[in-house]
Amino acid sequence: MLVVSFPRRVLSVTCLVFVATTCFGGGASAQSAAASATAFRAVGNEPGWTLDIAGSRMVLVVDYGATRADLPIPVPVPVEGGRRYSAHDDAHRLEVTILDRVCADTMTGMPRPATVEVSFDGRALKGCGGDPVSLLRGGVWLVSHLGGQPIVARSRLTLAFGANGRVTGTASCNTYSAGYLLTGEGLTITMPISTMRGCEAPYMTQEAVFLEVLRGVNRFERSADGVLTLHAADGGTITARREVTPVATPKKPARPR
Repeated sequence: MLVVSFPRRVLSVTCLVFVATTCFGGGASAQSAAASATAFRAVGNEPGWTLDIAGSRMVLVVDYGATRADLPIPVPVPVEGGRRYSAHDDAHRLEVTILDRVCADTMTGMPRPATVEVSFDGRALKGCGGDPVSLLRGGVWLVSHLGGQPIVARSRLTLAFGANGRVTGTASCNTYSAGYLLTGEGLTITMPISTMRGCEAPYMTQEAVFLEVLRGVNRFERSADGVLTLHAADGGTITARREVTPVATPKKPARPR
C-alpha cells in the first residue's frame, strides 16, 4: 500500500503534537500553548466530516457542512498512544482522541500519520488526521523489493522525498531526480532524470525497471511497522524501509603511559 508520529516530551504542561511537534514549559498557560499549536486537520467519511485544530480553536464540521461546532482548544490529556481533547459549550459536547497510528482514508486510501476518534453530541465519528507528506519526508528510504521480488544482491536503490517537491536517490547504477506531488487522491511522480553511467547488465536492467515503476506511481501506503510501498498504475510496486544510520560509539581516551 503506497499511500501516507512524532516524539513527545512531557514537561509541566502536556506537549501538543500535530504535523510538527511543539512543546511548552510550565510557565506558559494552557491557553497560550493551545494558541501556538501547529495546525492539524482530520477527515472522515459516512457521514463526511472535517476537524481543524489551529490557533486557539477546534472546529468540527459534520454532515457534509450541515452541522458545525466551534470550541476553544482545551488542554490535551495524555492517553495511551496519543492525546485527548474534551470541550463543550451550551450547544455541543466534543471529545477528540488523536492516536499516533497510521490511518488510511476509507474512500481514497490516502495514508495519514494519525488515527482520529471523535465523540460529538453522543455520535461516534472515525477518521484520519495529519499531513500525509510527513509519512514520506525525513531521511532516506532503502528499497528492498521491486514488484514483490528482492533487489539484485549488493545493489542500492534509495528514495529521499525533499521539502522542495523533489524525490532523489540512487537507482542501482545512476543517481536520479524527479518531482513529486500529493493530491487528495494520491501521489504522482514526474519522469525521473538520471545520470548516464554504464554498469553491468543486472544492475542496468534493475535500474530501468525501477525508474519505469517510479514514473508510474499513483499512490502509496505506510504499514504499521513502517514499510513504505509505492504503487504504480500498471501494478508495479516499490517496497522500502527507512535507512538506519549507524550511531558512532565514542572512543575511550587512551590511558597515559
